[in-house]
Amino acid sequence: MADSVLKSRCTLSKLNHVLYEVKNGIGSEWSKFPVLGATRNGLAPAKERPGKHAERYKPVTVGTVFYNPMRILIGSIAFVEDDDEPGITSPDYVVLNGKSDMVDSRWFYYWLRSPLGERCIQSLARGAVRERMLFNRLAEGEIELPDYDSQVKASKALAQIKPMRAAIKQQIAELGLLPQKLLAQIFET
Repeated sequence: MADSVLKSRCTLSKLNHVLYEVKNGIGSEWSKFPVLGATRNGLAPAKERPGKHAERYKPVTVGTVFYNPMRILIGSIAFVEDDDEPGITSPDYVVLNGKSDMVDSRWFYYWLRSPLGERCIQSLARGAVRERMLFNRLAEGEIELPDYDSQVKASKALAQIKPMRAAIKQQIAELGLLPQKLLAQIFET
């Protein structure tokens, strides 16, 4: 029953109707920003400095989804969270934002990385793993969108994942130190 209620509130939309691509470079201000990349784990510092035409690097600000068009098939997709430092990314990357009151960008990011998004990407791919999937190809895809308010509610819940992961990672690190602490206490007595 819940599935049918949720599906009845969803509308099928073409991705090019609900997303817009950031095409313009940052310009002469490029040196003020860190260079960011997209990995299987999401946002990461880029491995290389900007090349000859650094002014063409695209801005990636809070709420931006971006991906490496040569590596989208293996999940090199990133999202700039509220607490991430805005930056710039390669002019070869595809940089997207959801259109206002249509798609929440964080919700879209998690959808794109989900099995549903992966299926959409695979359906648009033409076979090769190293194939370039620019926005014009991704834009042909379709997405079932819940109403915008539902997306925003889900987005707020999804925003809590990063701090939870950080807290869990800290606890795991502390647990890793526990044997050393116990041994130190034994030898102190």
